[in-house]
Amino acid sequence: MMYALTADTSHIEEEGVYDAKIIEFDGFEDVTFFDPSIDYQRQQGAPGVIEFVGNLENAARLDHLFTAPMGWLLLSRRMVRVLEAVGPFPHRLIPTVIYSESIRHLVRSGYPRRRTWYSVEDPALKNEDFVILQLMERTDCLDRERTLVKGVPFHRCGEEYLGEEEAEPLVLRPPPGGFPPVFSVPELVFYCYTEEARQACEQAGLKGLWWRPQP
Repeated sequence: MMYALTADTSHIEEEGVYDAKIIEFDGFEDVTFFDPSIDYQRQQGAPGVIEFVGNLENAARLDHLFTAPMGWLLLSRRMVRVLEAVGPFPHRLIPTVIYSESIRHLVRSGYPRRRTWYSVEDPALKNEDFVILQLMERTDCLDRERTLVKGVPFHRCGEEYLGEEEAEPLVLRPPPGGFPPVFSVPELVFYCYTEEARQACEQAGLKGLWWRPQP
């Protein structure tokens, strides 16, 4: 079984509420941290550290945060270590800092909203335990004949990419040596996680993860 992973939002009770919201920077709309061939910091001007404003209580107890507006894969460093212990996977970790909502007015201002020059020194007002995970290679493993989209083989269905649960079934051919714990497939717009990765995260007691089995 393969899984897609999204943040568990069961603790969020109001629409439009997130664990963390990005402090926007010029060109942020074009930064996805998803294409393995792009160094988004060197090639597209993304900051060396991606900054957010968020709920530090949630960040202290969760390992995957619900973010806006880009929905980047914001994972705890602890979760990355758990995945690395399952097996190797080429990746880049983009450092982040989440500032307390109580100082939102100090760290961003203007329109459009941008980072101010205010320096946050108090460790109680920030969390630096999360990173954005970017995989550095793709695994070409989709069975384009046996993967069906509304009953039609993928290579004949007219779609170029597939989202979560859009294929039934989703058939992946194991590469030599087997699947890494988390991997990217060229035709899929989400990362795939193995059963071993899911079990390792659950055994480690990680929180805030919603595993979505892919049919």
